[in-house]
Amino acid sequence: MAHIANAMYGGGTIEGVRRRLARYVPADVLDRALVAYDIQTRRIRDLRDPASLKDPKRLTDPWYAGPQPEDVFWPALHQRLTASGLSDGALTSIDTASTKVVEMLPRSSDEQISARGLVLGFVQSGKTTNFMAVAAKLCDVRYRLIIVLSGITDNLRSQTQQRLEQMLVGDAHGRWHLLTGSTSDFDADRRNAANLLGNPDHRLLAVVKKNPYRLRRLTAFLDQAGSVLQDCPILVIDDEADQASIDVGSRRRQSVINNLIRRILAKPKVAYVAYTATPFANLLIDPTVPDDLYPANFIVDLPRPEGYFGAETIFGRDLLAHEEDGADEGLDVIRDVPDDEIHEVQPPRGRDGVDGWHPTMSASLAAALRWFILATAARRSRDGHASDSTMLVHTSMRAAAHQRLALCVGDHLEILTKELRGDDADAWEQLHSDWLAEAERLPAQLMGLDPVAWQDLSPHILPVLDDVRVVIDNYQSDDRLAYGDAPVTAVAIGGNTLARGLTLEGLVCSYFVRAASAYDTLLQMGRWFGYRPGYQDLPRIWMTADLASWFLDLATVEAEIRQQIRRYEDEHLSPLQLAVKIRKHPALAVTSAAKMRAGITVKNSYSCQIAQTIKFHHHDADWLQHNIDAADRLLRRAAAASGVTESPARAGRRVLQDVPVREVVTFLGEYRFHERSPQLRPGALRDYIAKQNRHGALRTWNIVIVEQAQNRLGWMELGGRGVNLINRSRLCTPDSYADIKSLVSTWDRVADLAAPAAEIRARIGTDKVTDEQLRIHRDGQLGPVGLLCLYPISRDSVDETHRQGRYPRTSLDAVRHVIGVGLFFPEAWGPEEQDYVSVDLSDIAPPPDEVDALDIEALDAEDERVGEKGGTGRARG
Repeated sequence: MAHIANAMYGGGTIEGVRRRLARYVPADVLDRALVAYDIQTRRIRDLRDPASLKDPKRLTDPWYAGPQPEDVFWPALHQRLTASGLSDGALTSIDTASTKVVEMLPRSSDEQISARGLVLGFVQSGKTTNFMAVAAKLCDVRYRLIIVLSGITDNLRSQTQQRLEQMLVGDAHGRWHLLTGSTSDFDADRRNAANLLGNPDHRLLAVVKKNPYRLRRLTAFLDQAGSVLQDCPILVIDDEADQASIDVGSRRRQSVINNLIRRILAKPKVAYVAYTATPFANLLIDPTVPDDLYPANFIVDLPRPEGYFGAETIFGRDLLAHEEDGADEGLDVIRDVPDDEIHEVQPPRGRDGVDGWHPTMSASLAAALRWFILATAARRSRDGHASDSTMLVHTSMRAAAHQRLALCVGDHLEILTKELRGDDADAWEQLHSDWLAEAERLPAQLMGLDPVAWQDLSPHILPVLDDVRVVIDNYQSDDRLAYGDAPVTAVAIGGNTLARGLTLEGLVCSYFVRAASAYDTLLQMGRWFGYRPGYQDLPRIWMTADLASWFLDLATVEAEIRQQIRRYEDEHLSPLQLAVKIRKHPALAVTSAAKMRAGITVKNSYSCQIAQTIKFHHHDADWLQHNIDAADRLLRRAAAASGVTESPARAGRRVLQDVPVREVVTFLGEYRFHERSPQLRPGALRDYIAKQNRHGALRTWNIVIVEQAQNRLGWMELGGRGVNLINRSRLCTPDSYADIKSLVSTWDRVADLAAPAAEIRARIGTDKVTDEQLRIHRDGQLGPVGLLCLYPISRDSVDETHRQGRYPRTSLDAVRHVIGVGLFFPEAWGPEEQDYVSVDLSDIAPPPDEVDALDIEALDAEDERVGEKGGTGRARG
């Protein structure tokens, strides 16, 4: 099969390959090989993991058969990744995901190559490893030039260059020509372009900062190659693709970097693959501009890697539509920074805000510094040696603020060192107390690790303090954060240069109070996401309660985007057929306004959705009683309404069928939904129902009382009858309200059907049914009839799960019984409406583009200055 694959990669057809090989290979052997090739290419084309949306043309023209025995670049990379300690499971995932991406790109032999794709990863999750695998496999199928566009900072570009030289190139310098080096951005001699790009036996690598000067040099180099480019397949990997690449210019004029990238992509044979963990801006690029960067050909959603700590793992998230349970509840690693301490560590806003500001050591920052020392000492005790260990302090984007805060931190560490060296009992007792408290809140055993005893840890504390450096990392700093052969123990204080792409090795402590106004800006600042092998129990994050809440919301947004990609894949939709929708947030913009010019705000649709109450004022007796009364009145009105019938459903639950919509709408107006339930705004619900009524849907509803079959928790009267209470515990959060996280169960979707569960499973054809399958089944049985379920919850509900997490469960402890509401909507009838809306975020924080611009302008100016002097070094070949 390898000979067939090689011939196909070179531009052959199945019939052409058959004719060519028929002279040497027996017919039956050749037939079997061709069938095997066809099966293999179709298997790869149809891979479901990772999930993807793709151009429908790719469904009929598979070409890639996966790695072959004669390959050179992928086997070498695979060997180096194995030697680096990557697990078999991780390697398999990288192999599969990169194969999927390669399959969706054109063959190197195609006369024209013009592809646009997007690969969605996670912040700090190893996207570099994935795109190295893609590059290696494409080099094996005759792509010749690999261009990696790597952020806007020198340290990120240098870090990426070093990683690619180490893993992708390795010791095979005879096969590679490096157009850039770890200390030298692109500055190749354009006069040699044709010779370099015309050699089919060489592969070329350029890691280029997204900077006008460097991109102009690269464009000129390619222009000089002339007709050689007609036979030179190029892969452009855009790392951190939502930064600087997006066109944020005026409608009449492209932004400079976007224009230069598009000039590169206009060459005859160029495939472009964008990599980012924050794809919001990329998904909002205008798809009607044919040469822009919208991922028209494919979107790939990389799976969450094993051992990865991301927003969902750390902060938890809300349940999505169709989910009964399974969302992470977060880890107990978030520590609060009180609002009244922020002024001590963050200067006032405005360009002159730093001038009169003098930071002081807040209680929360002092606690974070102590934890950094303890966690670093614990790692040394556990490992038996020192490793890279970092603390991130990110409170402002201003370089002057970093300088002043660094002096404050340095002074505090000096004082702490003197106290401990002087055997200050209070100082030692504070550290001991901190360690015991933190070890109890997140036990090492919970993460599969051995606990570290105080007597084993304490001897390492003073050596850690001796080693620790306070490093300022910003575009003005000469002494930047850098990792080498010797272990680094550092408190890194900075802003945007530490906020995207750069990996902070051994990050065990983060202190973060930086204001942000957009999803992508905030998520990319989360340098604490990533892998913590051997010290999963040690990372801690100090931030405000609002920021922690926003990260939870963004974890929900991320999960919802990935859910949509899987759903659209099931429907065989391409990125040009159905846009991925991004949930809006009341306090954050999706991305900067300049990146959302082609975006529209789509009204929330309840089509196929479940709307459930999960937040309650459990200590407000009047509020709870009001909802009990509203439910009681609903049941009495519904029972008395004309045409309503009553029948038992599964488990003997009471069902009121064919209830007029007016009774449900009245109830929605009377019931008090918790104000922190944006999905359950009565006005939005009533508006949606009214619009569906105009299309002939949701004119009647079924109402079910979801009660226990036995009187285990007591009973209450509703609608003139006694109903048994159910159990729903709450999360143990510092909030003043109860959050039960999940109210409904999967089978509640068909609570108004009399058929037993076994019969429904048999009709659907699976034992493990999903909400979507049940929804389709119910729609087929009942049509556009709404379902409203009432859940009488015992005020004495207790935790029966005993799960551990950031917020473990606890007893409900309500002052009255609680009425929960679940609304189950069938598929909408008629078209869904759109409108154009926006929220004013000008008072929340500086716009992200203004923040980025400060660093970009400084970096561009520096590059222009260096470029005029002839560069900082030479690339090696």
